[in-house]
Amino acid sequence: MYLVTRPEPKQAASANAFAQAGLNASVVALQRIQHDPHAAANVTEWVNQHSTGILIVTSTAAVEALRNTSEHTNIQLPASLHVVAVGKSTAKALGVFTNAVITPEQENSDGVLSLPRLRDCADQRILLLKGKGGRTRIQDELLSRGARLTIFDVYERKPLAAPVLSQPIDWEAISGIVATSGEQAQCLINEYKAQPLSQFRWLTVSERIAEQLRQQGIQQVGICPQANDPSLIAWIKDNWE
Repeated sequence: MYLVTRPEPKQAASANAFAQAGLNASVVALQRIQHDPHAAANVTEWVNQHSTGILIVTSTAAVEALRNTSEHTNIQLPASLHVVAVGKSTAKALGVFTNAVITPEQENSDGVLSLPRLRDCADQRILLLKGKGGRTRIQDELLSRGARLTIFDVYERKPLAAPVLSQPIDWEAISGIVATSGEQAQCLINEYKAQPLSQFRWLTVSERIAEQLRQQGIQQVGICPQANDPSLIAWIKDNWE
């Protein structure tokens, strides 16, 4: 059995994907997503002012924040706007607004920062859509490169009163743990302090998160460069099965 941590909106899809792939997994949700009610209006205002700028969207949750708050705001992303998605799932979700989305081969912060348009971005107007308290690597690096950066925290992860499980966890059968963000990994560690989590193999999606885990005594850490379910499942089958 694998233990997979996902935000509540992604739990059912991940549980289904692992089951269809023939992998026994308990997918645990420890957080729910709360959207900023002004997300769509704020993005529309920025885009209208900077139609040739760059829009970076860090997650599907950020796209959902736009969709769920756009009832009274007609979001239109002009062709002159350069839209960047951190991963393929986010790019697909953005299809409701535009089909012209740039996605890095390495689906994480470092992949975004390696894109040619962002390597030299001094004085470039950039809007970063992210979650409150989320990744800071992109914003820190863009600011150091001289970008004229605007940041909108369009959603916030809130703790659930109790973990929601796709199926009960059989700790004696756990053969690996999957966490696709540092925040999710930390939530899991905090929730299950009574379990020897450092003794299990872990899979995450960047060296940064892997190092965060190593600092907490977790030594067996694999890295899958993409955070979507098919990529994670393929990595597990190639390396752990």
